[in-house]
Amino acid sequence: MRRFLGTEPPAAACIAVAGPVRDGHAALTNHRWQFHEADLSEALGCPTRLVNDFHAAARGVPELPASGHRGLCGREPGHGVAAVLGPGTGLGQALLAPTDDDWMVFPGEGGHVEFGPNDDEEVALWSFLAERYTHVSYERILSGQGFIDLHAFYRHRGLEGPVPAKPSDVTTGPDPASTAAVARFVRILGAQAGNLALSLLPPGGVWICGGIAPRLDLTGLVEGYTHKGRFGEVVADIPLRLVTDPRLGLLGAAALAREVVR
Repeated sequence: MRRFLGTEPPAAACIAVAGPVRDGHAALTNHRWQFHEADLSEALGCPTRLVNDFHAAARGVPELPASGHRGLCGREPGHGVAAVLGPGTGLGQALLAPTDDDWMVFPGEGGHVEFGPNDDEEVALWSFLAERYTHVSYERILSGQGFIDLHAFYRHRGLEGPVPAKPSDVTTGPDPASTAAVARFVRILGAQAGNLALSLLPPGGVWICGGIAPRLDLTGLVEGYTHKGRFGEVVADIPLRLVTDPRLGLLGAAALAREVVR
């Protein structure tokens, strides 16, 4: 970062990392790296804010241009509470709420809540994953590693496909196990987005972000989103948006850095 900045430090910095941030300290969930806000500030020579990556993503939603997202379901987003989630190395989630003159972000670790099966196939998936992991969360499915495990599950059920070396082998694979894995991934992503919608009834909508979802065939996502029994019609009216602008986290981090120097 110092090499990038050269000899002129910025007025402030915001660094977003994939892990919970507590009292200015972060340990990445899926990596051994650790960060301290005070150390970063000293190294960069400016006030530095350390936040969770989905803290930055949520704050970036109000900064998005109209061309940076598209609707998948529901009405147009209004001014109010919004929820953000997105699969990547893990499954990030956060909430965003308006204040009198700005926005407040509530970062969370909702990707680690228990996975709830919705049909017999997902019950079998839960059982398959429970043999591998002590706790079956949504992140175990809705993540890069989740594609690998979904593919293994469908091979276990008799579908053909080569053992994937990396998640992209599944997302681009033409084999039956890959096709089934991606379709189930998309439906479960919709279901978790619907869980957020039903929990919050957010007028600002539910926003799916990250680099994975825009590259997938999202057929089945809205069906998973609205599959909420007696409240299916309620969820169907709540805005569901897909973020297509890859700068979301950068836009949010820039907004958070500006707050430091107000």
